[in-house]
Amino acid sequence: MNTKKRIIMDILKLFISNAIEQGNYSSVMNGLLSLITEDKMNSLARNEYLAKYGQNIDDIKGESLPVVLDFAKSCLTDDYLSEDEMQNIGLLKLFLHIKDGDFVKFGRKDEVQEVLSLQLEKMYKDNVINKGEAINKAKLQELFGLSYDEFLDVVNVIARRSLADGAYLLDLDTFLK
Repeated sequence: MNTKKRIIMDILKLFISNAIEQGNYSSVMNGLLSLITEDKMNSLARNEYLAKYGQNIDDIKGESLPVVLDFAKSCLTDDYLSEDEMQNIGLLKLFLHIKDGDFVKFGRKDEVQEVLSLQLEKMYKDNVINKGEAINKAKLQELFGLSYDEFLDVVNVIARRSLADGAYLLDLDTFLK
């Protein structure tokens, strides 16, 4: 593993270690998450661990979503999700088998909107969305598994504020409904 990837994983491991220490999740979830700190972040180890408790990954889906959201919120201390942080969120989602639509399906849409709003507000601060920010928006939509309309609902709240501040719609990379 190269140095950059190791550093990226170390950030996730530190978050997981702290969450386990604080007892934020159930004992089964904490045990599952400890696989990450032990460099066993793979589906085989995950499934073997859950089988010991007579469960599969879908049985703990509702408990997995807060882990991802808590990690995303912890990454937003600077109000910005970096590429590395988004990569870690993606890895965590993959490990916990979180699929597109799961956040909405399991009633976590408001929390996703909170995370996205922090990121999007920073992007829209100058009332212009540049090419890099437009690409980042698409990555955020994919990262949280939102449909175009679900994502647009969040974006448009912030875009409307920019328009009220004098922005031009063509500069905002959005379509207002």
